[in-house]
Amino acid sequence: MSINEMQNENTTSVTLRHPKRTFYACSFGFAAYVGSTVGLATLQSSINIKNDLGPKSLLICFLCGLAGIITAPYTLKRFGAKATLITGEIIASFLTIANFYPRWFTMYPTAALTGLMSSSLTWSASAVIVHKVATADLENKIGEQADIATQKYFGIYLGIVAFGQIFCNGVTVLILEFVNDDLLGLNHKTVETDFDSNLSTQAPQYKTSNSSVIDTSQCAAKDCPAEYAYSNSTKLDVFIPDDSSRYVLFGWYLLMQLGAVLLHSIAMDPIPVDTYRKNMIASQNEEESPNRKLLLNKLREENDCSNLFAPIKISVLHLTSLQGILSAPVYLLYGLTISFIWSEFSRAYASCVVGLSQVGLTSALVDFLSLIVSMIISRCASNFGMFYIFLFGMCYDIALYVVILFWVPTPSTSYFVYIFASLFGVTYAVRRNTQYLTTSTLCPDKDVGFTIQNVLGGIGLMMTYAWTTAFCVYVKIYIMIGSVVATTVLWIFADRIHQKERN
Repeated sequence: MSINEMQNENTTSVTLRHPKRTFYACSFGFAAYVGSTVGLATLQSSINIKNDLGPKSLLICFLCGLAGIITAPYTLKRFGAKATLITGEIIASFLTIANFYPRWFTMYPTAALTGLMSSSLTWSASAVIVHKVATADLENKIGEQADIATQKYFGIYLGIVAFGQIFCNGVTVLILEFVNDDLLGLNHKTVETDFDSNLSTQAPQYKTSNSSVIDTSQCAAKDCPAEYAYSNSTKLDVFIPDDSSRYVLFGWYLLMQLGAVLLHSIAMDPIPVDTYRKNMIASQNEEESPNRKLLLNKLREENDCSNLFAPIKISVLHLTSLQGILSAPVYLLYGLTISFIWSEFSRAYASCVVGLSQVGLTSALVDFLSLIVSMIISRCASNFGMFYIFLFGMCYDIALYVVILFWVPTPSTSYFVYIFASLFGVTYAVRRNTQYLTTSTLCPDKDVGFTIQNVLGGIGLMMTYAWTTAFCVYVKIYIMIGSVVATTVLWIFADRIHQKERN
């Protein structure tokens, strides 16, 4: 038996035995993990806006996440997608624990660790698992048929993830609405989240309606965090809940994250590691020497080095290629979009206009519409094609951003916040689906492709949190409009290049 055959035999022995169970265990477990982490991130620009602690923590998280372009491909190829996913989820729980006592010395280090070893690992690993299950079902499908089948799996996967976010947001609403210090008998005052322990909060920490505290006309597009993030403005009172609701909420998020770890550990099959490069090296060694044992040892040593540097080389080659440069803005726009929804919309529109307790409800509306639209895209993508999906997304997003730019909130029109949240669900679904479809279509190496997707998406997230307090919301809306137009035009060129190469 040749070395090449031995490698193939080893690969066959670790193929998925229960692909469907693995797929749904991965999807539902990851949905619980994403629901808790996204819920936590969504609230950071509100509950930890004092001294910009929450946005800065997320900035550090996504800045360190840039290292994922090195760590994620190596970890995926060295340890496999299952171990990578579970490790990332465990590390993410550290940042949740830090929120029980939010100070710079608890938040910043855990945010850095989460970005370095969790953010890129979990998303890349889950995408790889879904792709492997999908390709295991594509033995008799080639070309466009394979792309359609892959789109189906990713559509179901993204739909389940959206359902998990809806569920977690619903629980968030209940906790923020009904859990308080009076309910649990904790009638002590809460110290503000700043670096001066002598400053204590005298005003009520939480309100379901802020119309009596601030002028709502200064919310929405006119919201400027720099005016109150570093001061003792009364506007902070509508963003910061009491201790009881914080502790119960963070305890719920932690429970969801650890539950995801347990489900993935028990229910998922081991995910086979790609052996394409190993087989190539094995074939070369087989021709050069008859000593099989020495060759296998040499193969292992060479693979340890190649697994580290090969993904970096492939990433650089792809990102510096014309197609990679033109498609990169797709991932950046996704990061900008979701961070705008999590940060600017949640704070300036939801918390500021209808109250902090409604952030979970507006987020649930975003996720519910994204679930429906994701299912529609997965069903109809083969009929319409990605070109028309991108074109629709551009026209739709421009119209939505123009409306929220000129809308001035009043007590009688505050219900528009819920309408806007639903409309943002469509934007969220389009941007999320198109980035996955772009990766599965344009990137030849999926491990590296999904890593690039998450790293560039993290840069988009990082950009938003870097200027959270620097600019007013209306400036950020102008940036979003320009980004949508530029991304669509560049992607059209990238798609045309891909079609020519395919033909």
